[in-house]
Amino acid sequence: MSAQQSIPWEQQALHIAIDTLQEALPGKPKDQQQALHMSLMTLRGYLAMQNSVDEDLPLPPLPSPSDSSRTSKFKQLLSERRTMAGLSQVRLAELAGLPESAIANIESGRALPTQLALLHLLSVPELKLEVSDLPWEVAEADTNFALNCWLAPGFDPVKMIKELSMQVNSFGGHIEQGYLYMDPMSAADWCAIADLKDYDEMQSSMQLDRAAGVILEQCGKMGLDVVALGPGSARNEVRLVEQLLAQGGHGDVRLYLLDISQPLLSVAYRHAAETLADRGGVVFAIQGNFHHLPRYGQLLYSPQRAHRRRLVTMLGHTFSNLENELRFVRNSLVGFGAGDLLLLDIRLAYASTDRPAEEIIEKDPGLLKSRRGVNSALRQRWDEFLAGPIRRYANVQTEIEVQRVLDLSCPIPGSYAVDARARVRLPSGEEREFSVYYSRRYDPTKLQAALSREGWETVAHWAYGGDQNPCMLFLLRKSGPALRLVE
Repeated sequence: MSAQQSIPWEQQALHIAIDTLQEALPGKPKDQQQALHMSLMTLRGYLAMQNSVDEDLPLPPLPSPSDSSRTSKFKQLLSERRTMAGLSQVRLAELAGLPESAIANIESGRALPTQLALLHLLSVPELKLEVSDLPWEVAEADTNFALNCWLAPGFDPVKMIKELSMQVNSFGGHIEQGYLYMDPMSAADWCAIADLKDYDEMQSSMQLDRAAGVILEQCGKMGLDVVALGPGSARNEVRLVEQLLAQGGHGDVRLYLLDISQPLLSVAYRHAAETLADRGGVVFAIQGNFHHLPRYGQLLYSPQRAHRRRLVTMLGHTFSNLENELRFVRNSLVGFGAGDLLLLDIRLAYASTDRPAEEIIEKDPGLLKSRRGVNSALRQRWDEFLAGPIRRYANVQTEIEVQRVLDLSCPIPGSYAVDARARVRLPSGEEREFSVYYSRRYDPTKLQAALSREGWETVAHWAYGGDQNPCMLFLLRKSGPALRLVE
């Protein structure tokens, strides 16, 4: 029995149709070739759904249209829709979050549009584009292909590792906190902390379900782009997106994971993609430095005109670890506009900064010199994580002890910081000291007032963590330009 006779008649018919269309292609005008080509793709899709593709029944190869035939129809459509909407190429680029050159190249046919560019153009309501209008076949060579990761412009992790090594072998000072997560061993140490029961339970107690409900109220029926800054293993961010998808009743949520650490970003992306695969969420990974957000035009389209909203998340106390929170909000979040949302969690102060330093030290478990009231397993893991880069990149073997000191010189009124300092002893007996980790505690009322002056108004907040680890989750909305006081 022949291979053609050994399969169901429906599949035989599909193969015959494919053969017929394939034979009809030569000599046809280009516009007819394109129509036949799309019909062939549809028939192949039917066969794939029926699991009829195997080594005994190879499908006939599809024609490979030239770049001009692939893009001619779409470039004309894009130009027409842009003109009808009264948009210049510059304005369309701004709304779509794309470089102006990308629009010009697509409309002139000088370059094929990327999948990411098509996604951004689809989000501009003035163009009235449908999914079927877009030439997704540019990625037809691999049916499993999906653009899911990009390197942020100007980001150079090799240079950063060299700078870390230079700092570790200097006479002391501050090690920028992002460097703690750069190499694979540091990422592994961090994941070990996240796996500890006490740490995960505290993070799980964050009221992300309630936050998701309010976020959806703020966004209405608009699509939502969740921009996760420094997500680590992305457990909190994925929990949030799960709630958004479940409560929203639709899958129009994109999760952008932006992290400085390639190893952690791989862990985060895999976890997010696997968890959200069947729920409709779309996940992208971006390796970059969130202090450089204004450079990343892909995320900074104009939400006032697009039918989407943006939610920036800084979970896992990322906000509390910044060197200067107000400067970050003022400079690094400058590209976000009115209506955009910010979700962050903080640790609350154990005592007022108006009280004596000794009282704060006595009440804050993070500052206790002994381990009384402190989870010793978690503290030991943290110490190993903080000392790891120094051990690995120091030119000589060192002895390292991590100590924690109180710092009252913080930008936001009412806040204080736990400054983790690594005391390093060299074989010569010489000692050096590095600040390796900074974690602030806040007076929530004074924090809200400070952020309001920067143009971010509190929408809602929720306490979590209990008496031992008092924390608060804040949802804020960008209200407009920050208030500036002239002295």
